[in-house]
Amino acid sequence: MNRKELNEIRNHFNPEAKYFTMDRVLTAFVDSQRNVRGVNIRNAASIPAPESQILYDTMKKVLNVNLGKQSSELPFRNHAYGEDGAQTRLANLLQSELKQEDVALSFLGAMAEQIDSDAPYAVLLAYCQYNPPRKNKMDELETDFTDQVFRYIVAALCPIAKTEGVLVYNQFDDEILRQENPNAVISKAPADGFFYPVFSDRATDVHHVLYYTKTPNTPNEKLIDAFLECDVETTVEEDQADMKQVLGTLLGDDLTYETVTAVNEKLTEIVAKNKTDDSPTEVTGRILHRMLAEAGVPEEKLVDTEKVFEEHVETSLKPERLVAPKTVIKTPEIVVNVKNQAKNKVRLDKINGRHCMVIELDDALIEVNGYDLKVPGVLDPDTPTPWSE
Repeated sequence: MNRKELNEIRNHFNPEAKYFTMDRVLTAFVDSQRNVRGVNIRNAASIPAPESQILYDTMKKVLNVNLGKQSSELPFRNHAYGEDGAQTRLANLLQSELKQEDVALSFLGAMAEQIDSDAPYAVLLAYCQYNPPRKNKMDELETDFTDQVFRYIVAALCPIAKTEGVLVYNQFDDEILRQENPNAVISKAPADGFFYPVFSDRATDVHHVLYYTKTPNTPNEKLIDAFLECDVETTVEEDQADMKQVLGTLLGDDLTYETVTAVNEKLTEIVAKNKTDDSPTEVTGRILHRMLAEAGVPEEKLVDTEKVFEEHVETSLKPERLVAPKTVIKTPEIVVNVKNQAKNKVRLDKINGRHCMVIELDDALIEVNGYDLKVPGVLDPDTPTPWSE
């Protein structure tokens, strides 16, 4: 399932979409003792519009198109296909179309037991159908349909917080009073979620599940490993650390500002291409060798690139996890944020024996702490500078 396919599902996940219907919605509460409570299954059409919109908006967040970072397509392990396996549970729930309460309760009970969460959470789950329109040679959607209806379930697991007493205005008594709120508030931002089956080659793929997490560096390992029966991927932080280790081992002191920013530029290009490619590119030792060569690193430094990469990385790295949205330069006392398009305006140099960072300015006006300041004129060559004293 690539980003383009996931984006197609996401774009048609709304009550006004002509090729999409949400048939039934399940809501439930799981308390801190892992008891499933408040289970309610309703026809989506019967839910009042204000509540329905919140459900749509919350579950849509699970269809996050940031594949490789917040969303990951995971294959099931072999046991998942057994009688009590995760893939079988998901397939049975999908087949039931949320019409069989016993199937839904069994599914929720297994989830509550295997996730083993100490904190309460809400489950918002929907059974949906998407009738994919055909595509023409220009990759544009046609008006007629394909022969296959894509049926799926999407689930959002939302944290719950109990609000404290608040001050409210009582219009009847014309005064402000403290009012207790005994209800728990369900977050509109899911902590985790999943989407099954996945939509690959614009068709049903029952061998994978899409997992979503709000926090890429702290995925819900219990949900992935125990309940969904998939292998837990490395975190974004771990992948970035592996990449740093590879570049540090390979180039050492020859790793320059220009090399780091050039590699990030290449990663940005791959990420942009992956948004529409049917087979997204991942970073391997061979791909890294090419990126470094294009960044100007001498070939003699790159002889062992693939070997070093294999020593520190199991197979490959997703570029979406490695790309930096901006260039950040840090010293113990100073942090400089540079937009990637302005990276060439910064250089590291040695001036009068001092290590310096030189920033090229387009004009003589800058802002410091909200104040507009004019940069002083060009110094006389013989005028002492702060770094020469």
